[in-house]
Amino acid sequence: MTEIELKARVQDRDALIKKLNSLADFKGHIIRNDEYFGLKNSDGVFLKNKIRIRKESCDGSEKILLTYKHKEEHIKDKNLMEVNDEKECIISDDAALKTFLKDFGFELSLKKHKDVLLWTYEEASLELCSVPPLGDFLEIEILSPEDSPKIREAARKKLEEILSLCGIPEDRIENRYYSDMLREAAAEDSKA
Repeated sequence: MTEIELKARVQDRDALIKKLNSLADFKGHIIRNDEYFGLKNSDGVFLKNKIRIRKESCDGSEKILLTYKHKEEHIKDKNLMEVNDEKECIISDDAALKTFLKDFGFELSLKKHKDVLLWTYEEASLELCSVPPLGDFLEIEILSPEDSPKIREAARKKLEEILSLCGIPEDRIENRYYSDMLREAAAEDSKA
């Protein structure tokens, strides 16, 4: 499955919730706790590709997901749209997997917490995400069983249209990955 998404910073969470409730179908509240594991190069720097273990809670049920994403960035008019080939499966025991990963040289590279309110609008999912300490973001995502330049461009137009319907200007699109922003925040905290 190809995941095509963009995310934008949210200035007024309450106003956006009202807008989303009038525009889209509310699907629920989800808590996601992610741990990313990666390999380091000879200089001790993590390689780009990582494995994510996600513990997800929704309406009293919990599941553990193992995810690998092959990420591509597509920039148009200085705005980033992510196109990810995502491979994901449910696992029953993350402790066993973590032991396996550590035995093969993987190390924990990052932890991320997301408190998510989820809506759907036509073929898109809209997630209002609170990501401490970064703040609030709207993620808009379209999943496609196929991938081509034509599909990507149609998805980009749809994502931008939905962003506009939500009242968020394109200059609020965030071009950085959460992982980069979290590392920057951690580096700033360590300087203080």
